[in-house]
Amino acid sequence: MRKFTNLQTDLLRTFVTVADLRNYTETGNILGRTQPAISLQIKRLEDVAGSKLIVLKGKQVELTPDGQTLLSYAREMLRLNDRAVANLQQAAFLGTLRIGLPVDYSIEFFQSIIAKFSRENPAVSLDIRCDFSNELISALHVDDLDMTIAITDAMPAPHVSIYWSERPVWACARDHRIDPDQPLKIVAHPQGCPYRKRMIDTLNSEGRDWRVSFESLGVSALQKAVLHSMGVTALTKKTLLPGMRILTPSDGFPQLSNIHVGLFYKHVKMSDAALKLIEQITEEVSTFRLPTRARAG
Repeated sequence: MRKFTNLQTDLLRTFVTVADLRNYTETGNILGRTQPAISLQIKRLEDVAGSKLIVLKGKQVELTPDGQTLLSYAREMLRLNDRAVANLQQAAFLGTLRIGLPVDYSIEFFQSIIAKFSRENPAVSLDIRCDFSNELISALHVDDLDMTIAITDAMPAPHVSIYWSERPVWACARDHRIDPDQPLKIVAHPQGCPYRKRMIDTLNSEGRDWRVSFESLGVSALQKAVLHSMGVTALTKKTLLPGMRILTPSDGFPQLSNIHVGLFYKHVKMSDAALKLIEQITEEVSTFRLPTRARAG
């Protein structure tokens, strides 16, 4: 008969909080325990799991590969536990949620999820910030946001819950003509955008001349510039519009590398309302892309 190993939620909560805060003392302050008690709980979890999960390098807390693997499961287990308790206790969803949405991705998709949540939970105030992904992640790290959708060049990444990958495609207006004797005109977000980086890196590796002909913060402005034949750009398939065509290697445009999109939050900071919205985002994301369970903290 199979022997089951049970991971206690109180130990998992301590583990996730340590992973979020990277500090035993701060974890103890948040959870109302002493630093030695936090150390003991981590040791107990490692004994149950049969793996070393955390290493201390001076004052720096780092997760081992096994710790990184456990972290995503621990986040999900705590989210389900806390949502179940909230439902059983019929918790009122109140307060303010500060949410980040990336201008360099499909904002409309997530806006519709958040709008539905807002209609169903009118007592929750929403503060939504749209910005570049790197700015949103930085805001989350300093607790200026409660959660964010963001793009990173590499996954897994700190505070990511789920993530998925998409391959951007080259796009131009349906009737746009590209002059091979002239530098390629690029429509792009400003410096720091992962799409821009992928386009430029690819063109440079091909030894192809290029110039930025149109630059804008918002994806809608880029879309319009492309439709007006001001140049080519990189988009995900969700942000392609009628009147655009995809450029392929047969057109002289090599494949671009994947982007990685994730849902980021710190579990220790999550209210019942936030966990409910996270649940809705997770469910909606699964309808178009099977999310990859995060493997780091």
